[in-house]
Amino acid sequence: MKIKNILYKTVLLFFYANMAVADVTTIGQLVSVSGAPTNQIYGYGLVVGLPGTGDQTTQVPYTQQSILNMLRNLGISLPNVTTMQPNDVASVMVTADVPAFSHAGQRIDVMVSAVGNATSLAGGILLPTPLRGANDATYAEAQGPLLVSGFSAGAGGTSTTQNVPTVGTLPNGAILAATIPATYSIDGQSALLVNSPDFAVAQAIADAITAKFGEGSAQAISPGEVDVSAGGRNPMEFISDVLSTSISPPNPNPTIVVDAQSGTIVMNAGVVLGPAVVSHGDLTVNIQTQNSVSQPNPLSTGQTVGVQNTVVNAKQGKAQVIALPKTATLQDVAAALNAVGATPSDLIAIIEALKQAGAINGAVKVI
Repeated sequence: MKIKNILYKTVLLFFYANMAVADVTTIGQLVSVSGAPTNQIYGYGLVVGLPGTGDQTTQVPYTQQSILNMLRNLGISLPNVTTMQPNDVASVMVTADVPAFSHAGQRIDVMVSAVGNATSLAGGILLPTPLRGANDATYAEAQGPLLVSGFSAGAGGTSTTQNVPTVGTLPNGAILAATIPATYSIDGQSALLVNSPDFAVAQAIADAITAKFGEGSAQAISPGEVDVSAGGRNPMEFISDVLSTSISPPNPNPTIVVDAQSGTIVMNAGVVLGPAVVSHGDLTVNIQTQNSVSQPNPLSTGQTVGVQNTVVNAKQGKAQVIALPKTATLQDVAAALNAVGATPSDLIAIIEALKQAGAINGAVKVI
C-alpha cells in the first residue's frame, strides 16, 4: 500500500507541475539560441592523497605510467619502477560543460570519474588537469579537492558502499583559459531552436513574437526552428526581450514514460483513459531444495551418495477484475490505476495492454 500511495502522489505531482508549465511560461524556457550552445570539454588527470583507496598500479599500468611522466616533467627520474605500488593515486577523467558566452578567467564546475580500479575518491585532490574540446584545443584547467557524496568501507572480507564513491565534483574547480566563440546574431538575424520540436509550439512562439514586435520579426521555419529579426533594434536588447516574452504554449502531446528497470511511470497532462476492464492476478512459484545423504546397508558393497530433494510449488492468486471508467484528467487516471492495486511493475504491463486495446491515449516511451 505504501508503494501505491507513493506512485499515486508522484503522478499527481507531475500532473500539477505540467499544468503549471502549460499555463504560462517564457519563450526562453522553450528555446535555445542558435550559435551559442553549451560546449563539452574533457581531460585525463590524477587524483592524489587518497587514504589507500586508489588504483592498484600493478593492475592499472596507465596510472603508473602517468605518475612516471609527471615525475619526469618535474625533473625526477626513477630507474627502477617494478616496486612502485602506491595506493593513494587514481587515474580519472575530468569532464565539464561550458555555458554559452563564458569568457576566459571565469570558473566552471567539473565532474571527476575514476577510470581505474580505485574504490573511492573521497579525500583526494585533483592535480592540474588541462581540459580540451572536440577540436583538441585546451580551453580550461581544473585543480582542487574533490567533493564526494558516497563512501566505501570494508574489513575482514566484508565491505559496504553507499552512493557512488568513485565519482566526485569540483564546484568552480576549473578556470577557463580561452573563450569559446559564440554568435547569437548575424546582421540582426537570429535563430531560436525549440527544445522539444513541435509544430504547434514553434508557431505559437512565432505568433507571440510577432504580436509583440510586429510583422516580419519572427517566422516558424520548422517544428524545431523559429527565425527572428531585430530590424533596427539593438540585437542584444532584442534577444533579451524575446526570451523574456510570456507565452501560453499548447498542451504537450500525451506521453507516458516508463522506466522498466526502476518501475517508474510518468504521464503528462494530456493523458486520458477510456472505459476498460482490467483483470489482474498473480502467480507465485516457490522452489525448495534439500540436500541429503543416502547411506548403503552395513557390510554391503554400496557407496555413500548425495541426493537432492527438490519440491516445486506454484500458486496462482485469484484474479481481480476491475472496471476502469472513462477519465478526462490525469488526476482521475492516477486514481483509476491506483485502484487496480498493482505493483509498479504490474502497472507497466497494464498500461502497455491498455495502449494496445486503445483504452489509453498517448505515446508510450520505454527508457
